[in-house]
Amino acid sequence: MSNSSVKDLLSMADHYYRSGNHKDAANIYNQILAQDPQNVESLFMLGVMSANIQQFDVAERLLISAAQKKSPFLPLARKVLGDVQRSMGKTDLAIASYIDAIKQKPDFLEAMGNLGSLYLSQNRLDESLSVNQRALGLNPDYYIALFNVAAIREIKQELPEAESAYLQLISLKPDLARAYAGVGRVQKKRGDYDSALKNLQKSIAMGPTADAYGHAAEICQDMDRKGEAIKYYRSALALDPRNTEYMNNLGSLYTAVTQFREAVELYQRILELQPENPVALSNLANVLKSCGRMDEAIIYNRQSLAVRPGHPATFTNLLLSMVYSSNIGAEEQYAAACEFGATIADPLYKYHDFQNTKDVERRLKIGYVSPDFRKHSVNFFFEPLLRGHDRVNFEIFGYGNVEAKDDVTERLSQSFDHWRDIFQMSDEDAADLIRRDEIDILIDLAGHTGANRLLTFARKPAPIQATWLGYPATSGMKAMDYRIVDHYTAPTGMTDHLNTETLLRLPEVFCCFSLNGRDVRVIDHPPFEDNGYITFGCFNNFSKLSDPVLAAWAQILQAVPESRLLLEIGGLDQFRPELEQRLAGQGVPLDRVILEQRKPENQFVLYNKIDIALDPFPCNGGTTSLDTLWMGVPYVTIAGNSFVSRMGVSFLNNAGLPELVAESIDEYVDKASSLAMDRARLRDLRDGLRDRVEKSPLMDQSRFVRHMEDAYRQMWRQWCAET
Repeated sequence: MSNSSVKDLLSMADHYYRSGNHKDAANIYNQILAQDPQNVESLFMLGVMSANIQQFDVAERLLISAAQKKSPFLPLARKVLGDVQRSMGKTDLAIASYIDAIKQKPDFLEAMGNLGSLYLSQNRLDESLSVNQRALGLNPDYYIALFNVAAIREIKQELPEAESAYLQLISLKPDLARAYAGVGRVQKKRGDYDSALKNLQKSIAMGPTADAYGHAAEICQDMDRKGEAIKYYRSALALDPRNTEYMNNLGSLYTAVTQFREAVELYQRILELQPENPVALSNLANVLKSCGRMDEAIIYNRQSLAVRPGHPATFTNLLLSMVYSSNIGAEEQYAAACEFGATIADPLYKYHDFQNTKDVERRLKIGYVSPDFRKHSVNFFFEPLLRGHDRVNFEIFGYGNVEAKDDVTERLSQSFDHWRDIFQMSDEDAADLIRRDEIDILIDLAGHTGANRLLTFARKPAPIQATWLGYPATSGMKAMDYRIVDHYTAPTGMTDHLNTETLLRLPEVFCCFSLNGRDVRVIDHPPFEDNGYITFGCFNNFSKLSDPVLAAWAQILQAVPESRLLLEIGGLDQFRPELEQRLAGQGVPLDRVILEQRKPENQFVLYNKIDIALDPFPCNGGTTSLDTLWMGVPYVTIAGNSFVSRMGVSFLNNAGLPELVAESIDEYVDKASSLAMDRARLRDLRDGLRDRVEKSPLMDQSRFVRHMEDAYRQMWRQWCAET
């Protein structure tokens, strides 16, 4: 075959290839190779066409042959060979091919971009950055290299540089969806949520991806725009239906908006895909806790810990579920708390030779640590103390671990002498900050509840550390010195052995209630005068309504003819059938039960519809019980043998209503039914109850502040004497 005929055939084959007639083109290239097996152009083009139809083995063989011969095709053959080897997973060979292509053609931008992308995929960031910057030196507008540089800066958390690179990329390629997604991710990390969401939405409009939907969902979740976050997560899962991270996040949102059934279904789907997914196991436990299924919640939390031993948040969830359970005794709770201490908290303990001046009467530095310096019931009790502190004798520090700050956060932060935002800090850094502040007494307000900083306390940053208010049981930690209680919730000798802390008992009540500006009218007569029947009620979280509680309420309804039971329940619409089945199973007549969905506009209004409230057990009401008394409604409780089951004892005794405390379930039923049947007594009991409560230790803020400050001074004197 003459050179002229080969040239003609190559021209014809090239024409067929460019016109899309690859079959005839391949026939001609093969015809040429039959006569000239070393024809580089034919080898190269057949290699390219084989790669196009993903016949990578054939393509690699042909391209290796083409790349072994000096010709104008050599750099391109090496580059395409690299592409084929990358597709085959032969990463090292692909890198070598790209490097050789660049050696043959030092300004080969495409080879540099592909090599830089491959390095990036292997997390070889410095090598990738070097190659891509070399490409940009040749052509500052080469968008592939610019995208790679932006991605590298993003991974390295060089956020201003990453944002600048992505924005430059957008100016070059305004139709590049992944550039908008990239700048959206970076702006999200920088906290510029509005800009981030706009850019992610642009990316989605150009070409929806699960990643863009997922980041948009996370932003809406962080901005507390739950409805939008749910929609974005659903869209992300439509594109990536096996993404368990999206499922877990969506399940958490469903739980937050009380769509419990959807949350359970999601977590069960995750566990079908990944039976030992510890996050799904823990999250499922939380939903079940919200549904009042405590024993199942405990089981799933333990399964999660078996897969992920020593996970602090899961241990917290387990301990909180145990507090609510009617089948877990105080000894078992204590053992689990000690397990948390021994395996997680205590190994972090660091001894410090504190240099705090040992002057028993000097001004003390008091630090309060909480995730709940926001709209949260804890502040009904904490804010009176904060406002009332004697600033001559006490210097007050607030350490806020608050994710979603609000107007309450702003108000509280201005009320401390010193405010520290520790949300973004590690436990170690937060502990170092507290040490530098030379805090004398550090108070935990969360215990084993969500977003606590117990592992900061575990590092012993202050000479005296105490837990108060947020959690009704022991921390289990050797670094925690005291638990602040009262003589009603923790009579001397009853539960001292079930606490790793020393119990410090306040003389009257362990907390003081504040209205925080609320003004709700109490009706001037009992509801039974309008209805003709007694209405019992309970507005506590459904997780506290154990089966023994429901069984006792069934007995009360049976003992008081025509009476009704009003329950306010969050997420009611999600599990009404299951709830009604539970009620009926414990003998509660459904035709005498009034179920109300929990709504913000119903807060306090429903108290004017009940005559007598019923305290749950073993986990008594807290804020709800004090709301009940302030709204002029008496309630009946059982005196248990733990703090959480004796809060009602403290509140009712301090309100001057000790006669409403029962010592057994039978007595609980009797006291509730007897009060209901004695309507003259009930009327007298309700008359002026709010006024009596407001004048009692439950709401005498100045007296409570004195008791707390006396307790702090007592702790301090003890430390000075012992060290």
